[in-house]
Amino acid sequence: MIFYILYGIGYFLANVLPLKLAYSLAKGVSDIQCLVSKKDREAVVLNLGIITKKDAEECRKLARKVFRNFGLYLVDFFRMARLTKEDIEKRVRVEGIENIDGVLKQDKGGIILTCHIGNWEMGGVVAAMLGYDVSAVALTHKHKNINDFFVKQREAKGMKVIPISHIMKRCVSVLRKKGLLALAGDRDFTNNGMVMDFFGVPTSIPKGPAIFSLKTDSPIIPGFFIRRGTFNYSFIFDHPIYLKETPGKDRDEIIKEANEKLVTVMEKYIRAYPEQWLIFRKFWETPVDALAL
Repeated sequence: MIFYILYGIGYFLANVLPLKLAYSLAKGVSDIQCLVSKKDREAVVLNLGIITKKDAEECRKLARKVFRNFGLYLVDFFRMARLTKEDIEKRVRVEGIENIDGVLKQDKGGIILTCHIGNWEMGGVVAAMLGYDVSAVALTHKHKNINDFFVKQREAKGMKVIPISHIMKRCVSVLRKKGLLALAGDRDFTNNGMVMDFFGVPTSIPKGPAIFSLKTDSPIIPGFFIRRGTFNYSFIFDHPIYLKETPGKDRDEIIKEANEKLVTVMEKYIRAYPEQWLIFRKFWETPVDALAL
């Protein structure tokens, strides 16, 4: 119940205040959160150490930026229902949209592979507002009121939400109807992933994007909604990755090769914007001593 109240307060302030003031307030609250939330802060520092190979002091400075970027992310999430096409034209620079259009012109569905960087939630909403038929897979919150609020925000501008409990049937349906399916590829929520090296550390990476691609002949298009400064974003679509059944290769081998490509792309963007990777738990259970932190 307390989280529902806090989200309600955040929603009210984000929408009643001018955007610049809402951002300033979010940064101040985030600084306090970074200071008092020792467990989350230490997890972020550990993650940053693995990603950047920087020392503890540098990672602590970066960690503060991670908390601040999460505060800005929440402001934008709370304000998504009031997002306009004029806002998109003013604040969002779209790069590589031909990679989406090229796939759709082939009369195929497309899998947008993203991760928890920048503002992935806003990315899906912006794609829908640009006229694309987008469905995104999302975790279901254990508290119904909070879950209903999240779904309402996500669907306010036309994006559709697929609960992770209904993932197989509905995801396949979206792709076979030539729509776009958005999936986050940096966290395995199903306990059915494939162990890959992610920043040099064994990690369970979801197999879903590759499985759906093989099942529906839909290419995987890496897409990332990255913050530029405080107010603006770059919406970047990378080159499509095509998967094909190949004689002499079993499906696990094909999925492994695809995941290696997806991991490389995710590492590229997370390494470029580590302060925007919004993960507040120990992503890798690697001892701190091993990182000299």
